[in-house]
Amino acid sequence: MNAIHTVRNASDADLTRWTKRVALLVVLAFLAFAAFYAADRWRPPAPAIVDQQIAGLEQAVRDNPNDIAVRGQLADAYAAKGRYVEAIAQYDVIIAAGVSLEPAHLGRGRALQELGRLDEAAQAFEAVVAVAKDGEMAHVDLGLQAAYYGLGSIAMQQDRPQDAIGHFEKALAISRSDADSLYLLGTAFIATGAPSKAITVLRASVTFVPVGWSEPYVALAEAYEATGEAALGAWATAMAQLMSGDSAAAEPALLALVEGDAALDAAIGLGLLYETGGDNARAAEWYGRALEIDPASSAAGLGLGRVGPTPTDAEGSGS
Repeated sequence: MNAIHTVRNASDADLTRWTKRVALLVVLAFLAFAAFYAADRWRPPAPAIVDQQIAGLEQAVRDNPNDIAVRGQLADAYAAKGRYVEAIAQYDVIIAAGVSLEPAHLGRGRALQELGRLDEAAQAFEAVVAVAKDGEMAHVDLGLQAAYYGLGSIAMQQDRPQDAIGHFEKALAISRSDADSLYLLGTAFIATGAPSKAITVLRASVTFVPVGWSEPYVALAEAYEATGEAALGAWATAMAQLMSGDSAAAEPALLALVEGDAALDAAIGLGLLYETGGDNARAAEWYGRALEIDPASSAAGLGLGRVGPTPTDAEGSGS
């Protein structure tokens, strides 16, 4: 997978991925770290609600044009509705007023990126960096983190993976659990001929968000192929199939890997497969097998905690 293929049609891919991820996170409600990550990401309200919100905010702005807070809410609502040109116009008014510069530049950059005006979007994100990078709270500033992510994603769209690496590393210095930054950083490492580095960050991305998206597993398969780790590459391909909804193909592929170099990952993968399919007993069996391989596996331990003990464990505890 080359860099441009990774990020083309980024907005549609993000929306599709988030729709799938939310559905699976409902099933995996106990998965605390995934739930935390999902809560940390913005999702647009339903269209009907957005329409109502826009109408009320437009009237509020007409009533009090100097209310920057309300104007910012209107700009965000326009963006949520996909009315990016109107959103940009509102952000411009806020910026001209000289207040709320960081969120206004950030919102403007996102809207410009959605319109494909990448150079202008990059300038907007750079403006966020200029405002926030020397701030007292820069190390925890999620707006600054989002700006670095935006700059990195634009660099990938423009086939500049080496530049993207620096931006994503800065984003991750603020939010280490940002799976999206980890994923795109991994694709940048692949594009620059560093598959071992790619594997490290791509594994981290699926540790934080293991379900709901196939892209990091596809990238992992490519990286493992480059490093000659065939079994782990087969595991990553099977997981990509699972996350794409093809459990019928993923199940036999994972079962074929339960011995050997990918045994631990395959066992956890089978646990996820059966858990998301509603078969908690089989899921518990495979999570238990993963813990036999590696008693310190947090993924297996969390999985077993979600689905409950195996029948054997339950009988033993009652004796």
